[in-house]
Amino acid sequence: MFEKFFKLWKTGDLLDASFNEVDNMFKLAKDMFEYSINLVIEQAENEEDIYKKDRELNRAEIDVRRKILEHLSVNPAQDITPSLILATVVVDIERIGDYTKNIVELSDKTGDKLQCEYKDIIKELRDRIMRNMSFTIDALEGKNKEKVKSVIEDHVEIAYICEKNVNRLINEEIKIPTKLSIIYALLFRYIKRISAHTKNVATSIVNPYDRIGFKPEN
Repeated sequence: MFEKFFKLWKTGDLLDASFNEVDNMFKLAKDMFEYSINLVIEQAENEEDIYKKDRELNRAEIDVRRKILEHLSVNPAQDITPSLILATVVVDIERIGDYTKNIVELSDKTGDKLQCEYKDIIKELRDRIMRNMSFTIDALEGKNKEKVKSVIEDHVEIAYICEKNVNRLINEEIKIPTKLSIIYALLFRYIKRISAHTKNVATSIVNPYDRIGFKPEN
């Protein structure tokens, strides 16, 4: 759907600006995700203000909505569908920012570096989501759009892995301290939600507005 309306957006300054802002928001959310995961699993020094970055996303979301409203007030009969898509996508991006903030907050509670096989699983999930985010950014910018469907398909497996490992933690299949079990379980939940919001953005590129967040119809 993004591809269908891309040229149309370029005819309106406010929608053009909104599209660019959404693109920048997603890049910022990607950076926040990478930083937050590395911080909590490696216990690296917290050198960035994640709350400041989250506020940047919030302000950008408000600004995109304002631009869309201004555009539609001048052109009420035009660009309704792409405007709705942009207004929907910014919510998913803002939610990614919220979850990265939650992940950073876990870093103050871990104590030592996280160990055991769960750490390796989370690192693998991080790499997959980072790749999916890169594919989605490329598609938003009109490049490699054929890879978007792989983002949607990969989320299904990522969600399954997260749920499987939460159940393993509940069933204590690996004996680790209760505190670490809680932290890992929260990490898997946050990662699953970040992957889901990434998938939602990806679906906006290939689906009509009413099917954003769902698998493409065959």
